[in-house]
Amino acid sequence: MSSAQINPEDALYVDLFIAKNSQTITFIRSSYAAVLGLAAGILGLTNWSGFIFYLVGSIFMSALIFALKVKFQPGRYFRNPLDCFTDGIFGTLLSFILFWTLVHGIIHVYD
Repeated sequence: MSSAQINPEDALYVDLFIAKNSQTITFIRSSYAAVLGLAAGILGLTNWSGFIFYLVGSIFMSALIFALKVKFQPGRYFRNPLDCFTDGIFGTLLSFILFWTLVHGIIHVYD
C-alpha cells in the first residue's frame, strides 16, 4: 500500500466555504452595481463617464469588502487573495449597464 501525500495547503480550505464566500461577494457586488446604475442614470452620465463611475465605485466596493468582510485577511477566505478584489467585477457590469440605461432613458427622455 502506498501512502498518499497530502498537500498541507489543500487542507486549509474547504471548497464549499470558498464557493459560499464567492457567492456572497458576487451578491454584494451585484446589488451595488444596481445601485451604481441607478445613480449613474439619475445623474445623467453618458459614454465613458458612466464606465469611469462604475470603475471608481467598484474600487470603492473592493476596499469595503477588503476592510469589512475579510478584515484585511483575504488569504483566510479565498485560495487566491486577489479574489476579494476581482471576483465578479465584470459579471456585474451587465447589471450596471441595465439599470444605468433604464433609468437614464426614463428620466432624461426629453433632454
